[in-house]
Amino acid sequence: MDGPLRVLIIDDSEDDTLLLLRALDKDGLEPEWQRVDCAESMLQAMSGDKWQVAISDCRMPGFSVEEALSLWRNIGDDLPFIVVSGAIGEEDAVALLKAGAHDFIRKENLTRLVPAILRQLRETEVRRGRRRAEKILRESEEKYRLLFSAESDAIIILDAGTCGVVEANRAAADLYGYSTEEFSRLNSRDITAEQERSKACIDEIFDGGISRVPLINHKKKDGTIFPTEISAGTFMWKNQRMFVLIIRDITERKRRENELKNALSELEMIKKRLEAENVYLKEEIQLNRNFSDIIGQSKVFKKVLNKIEQVAVTDTTVLILGETGTGKELLARAIHTLSPRKDRPLVKVNCAALPANLIESELFGHEKGSFTGALARKVGRFELADKGTIFLDEIGDLPLELQAKLLRVLQEGEFERVGGTSTIKVDIRTIAATNRDLENAMAEGQFREDLYYRLNVFPIKSPPLRERPEDIPGMVKFFILKHGPKLGKKIETIPKNVMDSLKAYHWPGNVRELENIIERSLIHSQGDQLTLGDYFRQPVRTPGKKTIRTLAEQEREAILEALEATTWRVSGKGGAAEILGLKPTTLEARMKKLGIKRKGT
Repeated sequence: MDGPLRVLIIDDSEDDTLLLLRALDKDGLEPEWQRVDCAESMLQAMSGDKWQVAISDCRMPGFSVEEALSLWRNIGDDLPFIVVSGAIGEEDAVALLKAGAHDFIRKENLTRLVPAILRQLRETEVRRGRRRAEKILRESEEKYRLLFSAESDAIIILDAGTCGVVEANRAAADLYGYSTEEFSRLNSRDITAEQERSKACIDEIFDGGISRVPLINHKKKDGTIFPTEISAGTFMWKNQRMFVLIIRDITERKRRENELKNALSELEMIKKRLEAENVYLKEEIQLNRNFSDIIGQSKVFKKVLNKIEQVAVTDTTVLILGETGTGKELLARAIHTLSPRKDRPLVKVNCAALPANLIESELFGHEKGSFTGALARKVGRFELADKGTIFLDEIGDLPLELQAKLLRVLQEGEFERVGGTSTIKVDIRTIAATNRDLENAMAEGQFREDLYYRLNVFPIKSPPLRERPEDIPGMVKFFILKHGPKLGKKIETIPKNVMDSLKAYHWPGNVRELENIIERSLIHSQGDQLTLGDYFRQPVRTPGKKTIRTLAEQEREAILEALEATTWRVSGKGGAAEILGLKPTTLEARMKKLGIKRKGT
């Protein structure tokens, strides 16, 4: 090539052009920017037969890259037209290539620009050589032979009747790994890896004259399969019809296309993960709970808070034990809030609330088509919690068959999605909670011993409300402030007898039951004084000698009282679960454990 390579930069922005000018600051290149924002300015920029390459921005507000490409092609189809973009999708890129663009480069990868220009210039020469070959074949057999032997692309001439090789140039023999003499004895079947499709293509060439096969796999002498692009035509020679095939190895191009697809697929997966994470965070925000919700000044509860402060700054696994409604989730949130992972999500999983057939998918995610109804890939809770904290609530209710998989995640930090084969590694801090006696569950074969010891690294017991009655006044005031404005009530006085009744009650439903009682009392109260209402059960504490009952006996009595009061209706508004401050599923589990059944059933 004589003189410097003249490169036209098409853009409407001087700022973006500076990046390209720096990237093209190479010996042998002479880039020049032309401000283009309409067809007229594009024609003016192209005036004079001096440009050898055009580089165009993909996003120009007043003038599209498609219009620029159309005008550029008037100069000549052979001159390279390269598109540069900062955010081009796969579909847009393919559409531009189909429209005639020769290549596209991302702005963050401008180091590829100069090699792409040089490659396209070489390919331009190849395209020009191909057209010269076809022209010479039509005009003169002698001229055809001169070009045939010198052409860098593989050229093969086949007998249209037998598909045997009549002649091939050195490039063809080298491409397939044969000597020229060996190649002359081959048949088209010896070099194609797709016999049926190859036959169909030959029939099409025979019927339609010149044709193009964009992708068909061929094979080399050593058995290597590689993708090719074929331009084909027919001609008569010595009264026999011949096929001429110009074959190009497109292995490198397909590799680049696959890399692009994989990169876009990875970006799409990251996008979906972020969307799922954002949805989860929005759900968490709607819970309207944070560290300030923890209320407690009693000695027993201060010990709990002290343990939280000690363990929060570490990555140690924490097991929170306690009855239903004692605020185990609030303690887990407090640990996360005080930890170095506080800027990442706290992902909650209620192991008792999920159907058994969905728990594995919810925890580990699933691949598209892994089971009926799996219409798309789903990111699981463990993947969402990467670099953050996962809170496994009601861990004692996790099915036995999933406990081994959970143990593997806790030990090795890796898992596979349902239906997937790729191992996913995560960095998470685990907090688990349960109201069950896990040691008894181990003895009964319902909970794995190795999982228990993996979880029970730093146990924290959340005390029941009856063991810290001095915290009840603060909680009552908090719940009045929380629910009063929503109910249109302004309570200024809490009678001593009301507070004494609340402090004396045994609270089988703990803090959750207290909150429900206060909300119902607010509805019942008519003035600025809190009234409990006649439906509030009398305290079990009585002066003088009393019989001490087990917790199970007290719990059974409380559940039976609630069931009798609701005619054995467990769930719904005014049901026994609501009265006790429990979830319906939790109440049903306790009834089953305590052997509570309605007479006659």
